[in-house]
Amino acid sequence: MANNVEKYFKEAMDRIVFINLSDEFVDRHQSLRFLKGIPIPVSLDVIEKEARKTESGKMGFSPAAAAQAMTFVIGANKNFPYAEQYKRFLKYNVKGLYLVMLGSGIDMAQSGKYMEAAILFRATDIYDRWVRKDAKLTAPTARDPKLPESPEALYNYARACRDIYMNEEEEDANKKVVFREESVKAFEQLTKEFPEYDQSYYFLGFFYMNKKLYAEAKEVWTKFLALTKEEAMAEDVRERMSQVDDLIIYEKGYLEVMNDRAQNGLDILLPLYEKYKEWWNLLFFIGLGYRKLGEFEKAIFFFEEVSRIKPSQSDAYNELGLCYASLNDYANAEKYFKKAALIEDNDPELLCNLAAVYINCGRLEEAVETLLKAEEMAPGEEITKLWRIELDNARNRTIN
Repeated sequence: MANNVEKYFKEAMDRIVFINLSDEFVDRHQSLRFLKGIPIPVSLDVIEKEARKTESGKMGFSPAAAAQAMTFVIGANKNFPYAEQYKRFLKYNVKGLYLVMLGSGIDMAQSGKYMEAAILFRATDIYDRWVRKDAKLTAPTARDPKLPESPEALYNYARACRDIYMNEEEEDANKKVVFREESVKAFEQLTKEFPEYDQSYYFLGFFYMNKKLYAEAKEVWTKFLALTKEEAMAEDVRERMSQVDDLIIYEKGYLEVMNDRAQNGLDILLPLYEKYKEWWNLLFFIGLGYRKLGEFEKAIFFFEEVSRIKPSQSDAYNELGLCYASLNDYANAEKYFKKAALIEDNDPELLCNLAAVYINCGRLEEAVETLLKAEEMAPGEEITKLWRIELDNARNRTIN
């Protein structure tokens, strides 16, 4: 996932240019000799605003400008060919670098520049781990000294990635997915490296809820409540957790229905109905459970409720068509299959269901026309082949 993130980070580097220090300049500054032949990054913005110039008008070397750009490059591409030299330069030329980078990232985030903020927070975390790479344990129970002492860099990186996908326009759906997954990955890493840090559990709960991972959401929010001192956030989580148990029950129930254990599923789902009579997902699976048990009248009630609450729910219309067809009420079956096909732009499976109604009604020419549409939409589909056989059998029966 990191490489996917770097694709977008590199796009943010279009204002970075690279210069080479002259051998004469490097030779005069012993502390910079390790940069001989190394391209030095500088922001065009800094060149325009801050770079000092010699009398000839040429730009001189600005350590501050180079340091700022180096952190950006390290954060955007952690495997950049000269990253090690940049880290070395930063270590010996910038005092309090960790806090400087962290502060710059926070300033960027507060001004709405989330991509730049994420790059800086990532650079802060990468640099901090690099500085500690040679650290050794001093006691058997001591915390691993190679890990950061503070969660701030990784936490703010996770938050910035979250801000990117939360504020991203819909036209780049892949970008939203990439940064959402990167944010989750960073928060999950925080729970391992800083298990007592409450904020990571707070945000992970929302990610898991959105993915319908209700048991996981409950687990991390329970940990958050045990750790946090933030009463307002705790109250928010307690309110949300009051629904999580019901969501876990719902998940268990609909899986039972989907796995053809309809009665078990209904036993689990029906108690929720009294609390959530407008929750169309719940009503749909109750209806599906009844339809699988052959209790079509009850199923029709729930599917009609779904279509009332969510008129664009094509699956509910399809299920109504199946229920009415099972009751030999082909007029209503035709009506609902047509509604579903209209919403789904003549989905082949829905067209086959409609063709089945025509076959059962003896309207064979309409069945032929409908199956031809289905075959055009999805050539070679097994379901269309099966109903083509049924149609041919019906025509032969008519001839005979």
